[in-house]
Amino acid sequence: MGDVEIRQVHYFIAVAEEGNFTRAAQRLSMTQPALSRAILALERTVGTTLLLRTPKGVTPTAAGHAMLEEGRSLLAQAGNVTSRVRRAAEQRNSVTVTGPGCDAALLDGMIRAYNETGPRHPARMTVGTIDDQLDRLRSGQADIALLRAALPGHGLDSVVLRHESVSVLMGARHRLADRETLTIADLADEPLLGWLGPGAQLNDPGLWPDGLPGTPGPQVSDGLQMLAVVRLGQAVALAAPPADGTGAPEGTVGILLEDGPAVPLRLVWPRERTTPAVRRFVRHTVAAVG
Repeated sequence: MGDVEIRQVHYFIAVAEEGNFTRAAQRLSMTQPALSRAILALERTVGTTLLLRTPKGVTPTAAGHAMLEEGRSLLAQAGNVTSRVRRAAEQRNSVTVTGPGCDAALLDGMIRAYNETGPRHPARMTVGTIDDQLDRLRSGQADIALLRAALPGHGLDSVVLRHESVSVLMGARHRLADRETLTIADLADEPLLGWLGPGAQLNDPGLWPDGLPGTPGPQVSDGLQMLAVVRLGQAVALAAPPADGTGAPEGTVGILLEDGPAVPLRLVWPRERTTPAVRRFVRHTVAAVG
């Protein structure tokens, strides 16, 4: 029994997803007979049948389902390796900084300030969701991430740029919307929006030793859901004060929580990839923010 090639795994996933050799061959820009031979070779390599062939198409066997799951993971890992190798080929002189979309203005300001110093290799930015920032670091898509609250995982270095106040985001027609500031006591009976997954940096229990304010409210998984729930008055949400002076999103207001915790805003990067470019960017940004 020989070794499975990534090329074979790529072919198998296409056939399994299309459920048909002809469609898969078109997707892969190859002939159907060549694809059939490649899948047969893969089945000989692993020593079992991976696909049930019928006149209507193909379906994975139990072993095929396992190959599909493991194969997708293998291709994802291969993509990560490729990304990291390409970045290494850039002689480790450039730096890409990532942050969530809600911090795009803040991140853009940091990048612009650094690039105005005239570095030989300008810094770049990329934005995503709050949840995927660490994945971008681990995969090599980014060198530095902008994060708040607790520092998750091992093998990471970080520096605190500043401590920020917490605001409460609520619908513009909320009974407390005309207040200039709020206290935790003001929120005692208010449903507090919760997050599914790791995206709720400001809801981190480590920031709230006496427990989160309010009562448990609806749970959401992304920013658009969050805004819809807040605008409808179904819950209030914890938020960082806007960095660009534009204020809260339309239909909402953001009010300072005067006795809330001081939230650390951090630059985070993998310790093993502390390149000269990373050190330069971090050093400059710390000085500029400080």
